[in-house]
Amino acid sequence: MTVHFYLVRHGQTQLNRYHRLQGITDSPLTKKGIRRASKLGVRLQNIEFSSVYTSDLKRTQETARIILSENQRKMPKIISEPGLREISFGNFEEMKNRHMIPNAIQKLGVGQIFGAAISKKRVAAAINLFGKMDEGAQIEDAKQLSIRITRTLSTIGKQYDGQEINILIVAHALILSLFIENLSGNVPLLLLKNARVSQVDYDDGEFKIVNINKKKSKK
Repeated sequence: MTVHFYLVRHGQTQLNRYHRLQGITDSPLTKKGIRRASKLGVRLQNIEFSSVYTSDLKRTQETARIILSENQRKMPKIISEPGLREISFGNFEEMKNRHMIPNAIQKLGVGQIFGAAISKKRVAAAINLFGKMDEGAQIEDAKQLSIRITRTLSTIGKQYDGQEINILIVAHALILSLFIENLSGNVPLLLLKNARVSQVDYDDGEFKIVNINKKKSKK
């Protein structure tokens, strides 16, 4: 028996739209974000979710509500799980993406940035750069974030051992991308896309990737 995790990054937010870093800072969904979440809900409308978990940030909870509003099966309660929260960017929260590169070059040098970009573990390397740039903020490193997301999903999965069920998880770009990367998944260059679903199965304590950033789901 298998627990099927449907992993979704929240819909586009105002900070996403204006290309600003968004970790623990919350921002409302844009019209595009709402529309894409609704379309995803239609694609998932015939999948019966036994449980739905989001981070404790409003953008994931709103995305989950929109997805469930299109579902033709039962309507499970949305459970807020802090372990699914995105990494904090510390003093770089809400900084424009285009300002990050010169900032990073000044603090780290071109070599470290280039090394992270070509790393086989690109997501992990990028996460670790933020901690090096802002040591005083105590930003989680890739290992800490990986432990957090794996522990959280494992704890959820263990609750349903021996059952064949579907669970919807709505979280964030970096934390979900890192989780998939650690399972030897091919994460897109710009991370998992907003309001796009990836499936990971959990069985007897093990995770297995089924698909990544899938546009359409089987009915």
